[in-house]
Amino acid sequence: MKDILLLVLLCITTVCHAQTNYYLDNTDGDDNNLGTSEIAAFRSLKKINKQLLTAGDSIFFKRGNTWIGTLKPKGNGILGKRIFIGAYGEGSLPIIDAEGKKGDDDFLSAGIIFFNQEYWEIRDLEVRNFEKENPIKPTKKAGILILAKDIGTLHDFKLENLKISNVNGSLKTRTNGGVFFNVIADKVSEKRIPTNFDGIYINNCHFVDVDRGGFINQSFWKKRDIDSEYGELCADGKTHNWFPSYNIVIENSKFENIGGNGLVTRVAESPLVQYNLFVKCGSKTTGNASYPYNCDNALWQYNEACYTVYNEGDADASGFDSDYMCKNTIIQYNYSHHNGWGGLLVCSWGKVKNSFNDGTIVRHNIFQDEKHHMIRFSGNITNTEISNNLFVTDTEIDDVMMWYKQWGYVWPDKTAIKGNIFYNQGTANFLKLGKTSNNSITGNILYGSKFLDFKKLEFVHNKKDNKNMKSNINQIKKIGARNNLSVSKAEKVINIIWDN
Repeated sequence: MKDILLLVLLCITTVCHAQTNYYLDNTDGDDNNLGTSEIAAFRSLKKINKQLLTAGDSIFFKRGNTWIGTLKPKGNGILGKRIFIGAYGEGSLPIIDAEGKKGDDDFLSAGIIFFNQEYWEIRDLEVRNFEKENPIKPTKKAGILILAKDIGTLHDFKLENLKISNVNGSLKTRTNGGVFFNVIADKVSEKRIPTNFDGIYINNCHFVDVDRGGFINQSFWKKRDIDSEYGELCADGKTHNWFPSYNIVIENSKFENIGGNGLVTRVAESPLVQYNLFVKCGSKTTGNASYPYNCDNALWQYNEACYTVYNEGDADASGFDSDYMCKNTIIQYNYSHHNGWGGLLVCSWGKVKNSFNDGTIVRHNIFQDEKHHMIRFSGNITNTEISNNLFVTDTEIDDVMMWYKQWGYVWPDKTAIKGNIFYNQGTANFLKLGKTSNNSITGNILYGSKFLDFKKLEFVHNKKDNKNMKSNINQIKKIGARNNLSVSKAEKVINIIWDN
């Protein structure tokens, strides 16, 4: 008897809850059904939005069906027991399309919205948000919006096997995009609680025909400078309140025909971006394929970025970027080719009093057949290292290989270019230094045509090495020219040169 009473008390105190599966069928479902089996499925998003879900519950959408509106599920999972959203049946991915519609209380229009929730997994869906006729002043929108406000740390979002497509909207705002994690704050400062995410995992997703960004995150808790700590005054007189998100991993995904930036991580500690493919980003407005902004210890590796579009007058259209307010960014083992405005940008705007970009390392990457230039160093950047990369040029390089420029009246300082291989079949000019300072260019190797403006590179005279290098370059060019751009081939081309 005591054992039975103990079990009852244990169930009461630990919330004894059986897992519930909900099913949605937009063809044969009925909102008067129980919704807990395939033969008694709900029909509408409104019905499932009313259910309070708990850890271990699931929502399944029938394949081949389309829902117009917004999924706003209620509830939270717990550590080790997410709430799950997925698909059932056979056929194409279920589609949720918000069509640009926005609820009165919604932050912006989105196909799926979470607010101050955690421990969720979403997979095997297509999410759209296409506002018909694309008006002159489109609604601000996202495919999936995860919003946090004055709550502390929210944990564990897993997004896998999703297609985020046809999200049209404003090109003038950076808050319009495919998947958007946003930390906002109460207007009354006394109510503000430092808030962030711990655990954002994006895997095997396809972002296509999305404006303006594919994956984006932002945070109110972003103010800092290079030397201050939390709570101290920054150089601009504002209080350091940088409160980063952690454990951001974005991998094995494809970003295709993105209106602006393909992927941007902001206000994050050690974000990891790997094995992704970026194709034709910046298709409508200035943008780079991917970059960290206001992050520490970001790691970009085994990504391929190609055919980023340069629109007349654009400021950016490169494969990769180490952007400002960053410390110790590492960009390694990536493959960048055929981008419209260089392969790489390292930058920081000098007009921002507390801006910086310090300690960027770019190593063991391949940059091939970029347009205009290869690398641009811009503004208030310090201690940048470009080492052991391969640069392959053709006649599309019509300016210089390495371009230093001032941005906000500040020039780069302390750049090291060392141990790189230059396979030059194009430009005659290597360098624009301007008024940059404290640079070193040492131990680099040149194959092919000489640079007329810079003769201090080492030359390789061994005919066998030249022959092997030419063969390797031809293999890489063949991979870069392939028609099937489905996954990143960065690891494959890296191994051609460096043998694992």
